[in-house]
Amino acid sequence: MARIVRPTWAIRCIQSGCKCLFEVAVVENGKQQEVICPNCGEHYVYPIIEENNQEE
Repeated sequence: MARIVRPTWAIRCIQSGCKCLFEVAVVENGKQQEVICPNCGEHYVYPIIEENNQEE
């Protein structure tokens, strides 16, 4: 029997009372995904894409 293995990242919740570490799937380059902490329900968007705010 086959088992599907997917690349994962880990995210740690930053809420002071939680600090839960949970796994999320790796997303394609340039895409973001919203996840919810399974412990406290806090919403996160990952990965954080830093934009270069350059004025032309």
